[in-house]
Amino acid sequence: MATYIVNVYKKEVHVSANITSRCNIEKMRDNHRVDTDVDDWSTGFNPFARCPHCYIETNIAKEA
Repeated sequence: MATYIVNVYKKEVHVSANITSRCNIEKMRDNHRVDTDVDDWSTGFNPFARCPHCYIETNIAKEA
């Protein structure tokens, strides 16, 4: 399983380890979803939003 799930349609980044039912990952279309281990997409130029339900910065910092 990838570390991050990116919804390119809603421009939102999810953390796989913290996914909740409120993230609605199962409703995401395949052509709107990018699974990645390397790219967070919530940092850098034109960042995507971090999901308020699963993107918990303290957990990300512990993994790094």
